[in-house]
Amino acid sequence: MIVQQLEEYLRKTRVRHVHFGDGTTAPPPLAYVTNFPRLSLPLAGCHTMEIAKSGRTEIIRPVRGHAVFVPDHAWNKPDWTGRVDVLTFLFGVKQIGISLVRHKGGSQVPPTAVKASVHGGYDVPTHSILSTLMVLAADHAKGPLARLSTESMLHACLRLLKSPQKQRPRKAIRTYESICLYVQENFHSPIARESVADHFGLAPNHVSRLFRKEGFMRFNDYLNLVRVNRAKFMLQNYSLTLKEIAASCCYSDAAYFCRVFKKVCKVTPTEYRANNKTQVSR
Repeated sequence: MIVQQLEEYLRKTRVRHVHFGDGTTAPPPLAYVTNFPRLSLPLAGCHTMEIAKSGRTEIIRPVRGHAVFVPDHAWNKPDWTGRVDVLTFLFGVKQIGISLVRHKGGSQVPPTAVKASVHGGYDVPTHSILSTLMVLAADHAKGPLARLSTESMLHACLRLLKSPQKQRPRKAIRTYESICLYVQENFHSPIARESVADHFGLAPNHVSRLFRKEGFMRFNDYLNLVRVNRAKFMLQNYSLTLKEIAASCCYSDAAYFCRVFKKVCKVTPTEYRANNKTQVSR
């Protein structure tokens, strides 16, 4: 279904405008934050959302022919009250995840999605195009280069989806990588081993075994690592309190967050901010 939708889009539609978000303001409550880049492509309707741009927030209303590229550690906050069909590409470290959402509107609850993925990383053209988009995003570039680069990425993803993988990874590795991608997408929500296991139709103990065998760590250690990595970025770039940063990374107790942070980073959040401070903003 995803291949069909993407093929039809590229056959009938040209990308006319690319919106670039950034991480120059702190994400508001319920914003969508990930540690990797993502690309949203409206197929029908209007995919209204809030993004950060050059130190301020703005509401954008992309429709078919528009695309939204959000770099790593940046955020966007979709408005799901309107009717919209949208393809979203998530560019993880070891795989590309693609989701198709067909939402009838009338709700702020994120709808379910049809999902596909390309495991095992990127080929050279796809990695090069992604690097180009990251550079263009940093400059909020306009003009044909942004549009053509986005179309090139869509063609590259379609080719990867349609090409049989030469060495298909073991099922255990595919499942482990899919869970990692899910955690990276949802770390700011109250997820746990049991809820993740339920989402993937697995037993909680099986999730634990996957992380011990494939990731050489416990599930909770991986979840904390993802959340702490986000916290490190926020400490460097935003003048938020420790309580605000902890809440943004789904720690309800700031003292517990500080203990986890020190265990992972060997320094306290305050010490990390003092040693790595950049231009901070709210």
